[in-house]
Amino acid sequence: MRWADACALLSDAGYEGVELAPFTFAERVEQLDADARAAIRATAEQYGLQIVGLHMLLWSPPGMHATHPDPVVRQATAAYLTELAQFCAEVGGRVMVFGSPKQREAIPPLTPDEAAQLWLETLQPALRVCEQEGILLLLEPLPETNVVQRLGEAVALVKQASHPNLRTMLDVKSALAETDDVPALIRQYAPFVAHVHLNDSNLRAPGYGETDFAPILNALREVGYQGWASLEPFDYSPDPETMTRESLRYLAGL
Repeated sequence: MRWADACALLSDAGYEGVELAPFTFAERVEQLDADARAAIRATAEQYGLQIVGLHMLLWSPPGMHATHPDPVVRQATAAYLTELAQFCAEVGGRVMVFGSPKQREAIPPLTPDEAAQLWLETLQPALRVCEQEGILLLLEPLPETNVVQRLGEAVALVKQASHPNLRTMLDVKSALAETDDVPALIRQYAPFVAHVHLNDSNLRAPGYGETDFAPILNALREVGYQGWASLEPFDYSPDPETMTRESLRYLAGL
């Protein structure tokens, strides 16, 4: 959809914010000048939406890899992450979700633990921008990669880095791959969780699968979670507009 049309639909459906995937606007964010960035932000604000932040950070451009054995590749990736952080700030975002499983996968001879250490190293320049701009950079646990699959692993890296702008987040689909008791994960790691993605293990939106989201929302409420919860389906059945409206209606009913 065109950006304005998407914002209009989200606003009409009752959403308060929108999370951006940068590659849907340009292959590289440097291609979006100050006017383009201001227009992205102004369009969201026109429809009463706050731009929450960014995800799918390294789906473009080609060749990005945060843990690559070649330091030249890592340096190029670090430089692009700083560009993303600046873009995030200029459109009004406050979180950057680092999922991008293929772009952090450990490449032999590196082990996953060694790659995780390189990941932290690659993030340092972007973290300096995040600190200046008040943005949280979030390590997303993902079972689709061999580097940081579980929430506890992400928390351990956050603790090691001890950076005020580095945290983790909860993706329900990924958490369900780890445990049937997602509320327990929330209670255990609440101080480190700064963002939430709501999706079902079947890759559809809440309300379109077997997961009962009531205990998950209740646990977030119990721990005093104050951040955003973004719907992040990968399967938009039966169609994007119906899913957009019906999934939020389901959640609101809880």
